[in-house]
Amino acid sequence: MQSYLRLFLSLSLILAFVHAANAQPTQPMTILSPGEGSLVTAPIEVTAMIHAGEDGLVRLTLVDRKQNLLARQLLRVDALSDSTFEFSTLLAFEIPTDTTSAILTITTQDRFHRPLAMRSAMLNLANGGEEQILLHLNEDPWLTVTQPEPGAVISDSPLLITGTVRPINETPIYFELMTERGRAIFSKQLAVETPGIDFEFSVSLAYSPVVKQENMRLVIWQSAGWPGVIGVLDSLPVIIAP
Repeated sequence: MQSYLRLFLSLSLILAFVHAANAQPTQPMTILSPGEGSLVTAPIEVTAMIHAGEDGLVRLTLVDRKQNLLARQLLRVDALSDSTFEFSTLLAFEIPTDTTSAILTITTQDRFHRPLAMRSAMLNLANGGEEQILLHLNEDPWLTVTQPEPGAVISDSPLLITGTVRPINETPIYFELMTERGRAIFSKQLAVETPGIDFEFSVSLAYSPVVKQENMRLVIWQSAGWPGVIGVLDSLPVIIAP
């Protein structure tokens, strides 16, 4: 039954990504299974709808609340960076106790090793027993950026960012301009009032003048609620001109 439901979700998400392509200038990613709150044993069967990173790699991590790394995978995928596909892998882990909580993250990067997209799911890990796998049922994107468009040339500060966002929790949403070296040089926070509810935003991100054209990446993310762990992230390229 789960396999049929997962197939239906995969087809629905592909159609949703195609429909949202003009309005959502990010590389969509959705963790299909295990969903938020699942009880899992090793190895975890991970399934997601993703775009491949520009480096052809997909990165998976599993960390506990103390930021201990429980598992990591770096996988090369044979897919075009502009195509959506279903990705599956088995992620092994070991824990010193019978049960613990952890966050699974999946990340893709661009050719400069800057984050393209990231998704996460909070899981309950167990050393044995029966699993309780929940599937991700939400097809709608958490973020839609209407301005700027991907690849837009920006020559006037501040950079105006508009769109719609659905926060995953009460922590602030961060807007950052990242250089080719992966350094966030300009940043702004957006306060969250009601998690889980869509709201429109308009953010002005001021930046210092540049002497030559620079390929930046606008990165938008929100914490998972645990220290040092990003819960959701999307990005788009922009060009900052003198």
